[in-house]
Amino acid sequence: MKKALAVFGISISLLTGSILPASAHVSSQSKGFTLVAGQSSRLWLSLGHGCTYKDLKYPTSIFKVVVPASAGKPTPEFHYGFKTSVVASAEVDAKNAPLNYTVTWTAKTVSHAIDDGTFYDFGLKLKWDATPQTIAFPTTQICYAPGKKPLYLQWTITDGSTKPATVDTEFGPAPTVSTIAAPTTK
Repeated sequence: MKKALAVFGISISLLTGSILPASAHVSSQSKGFTLVAGQSSRLWLSLGHGCTYKDLKYPTSIFKVVVPASAGKPTPEFHYGFKTSVVASAEVDAKNAPLNYTVTWTAKTVSHAIDDGTFYDFGLKLKWDATPQTIAFPTTQICYAPGKKPLYLQWTITDGSTKPATVDTEFGPAPTVSTIAAPTTK
């Protein structure tokens, strides 16, 4: 009987270890929509886990993404249980156009927050700049520990560097998209 329980315990440990979320990041997915420069498109940013504080996991209550002007003025996808805002940056270019827009989805209640370990996609309608390029979308997830202590997942690094985590913040690479030139016609 002890041998059977030991085998069962090891099996459960291995199974549990294989289904726990890895230290993932926010990824970008076009889901078949165009990445051709100068065209309108759709893009989804996919999160894979919430925040950890003192070895406990917390759901994502706020999801923010900075959309550079090279992706146009974004239109965010509607998500039940979330309120959405789009705020233009105060910084502008020579033509007085915003340098970026911050899109924020905020869970209306704790029950609408995205559980840790749950994959979830936030979509944007965009129009790529006419010049093919790699575009970064700095992203922040905010979770709340007891006592309303905010925890952050900052997926904002764009230069390939790393930054060590702090007690309440984890850092990682910003999701990116590389647009391509339109095919030439003969």
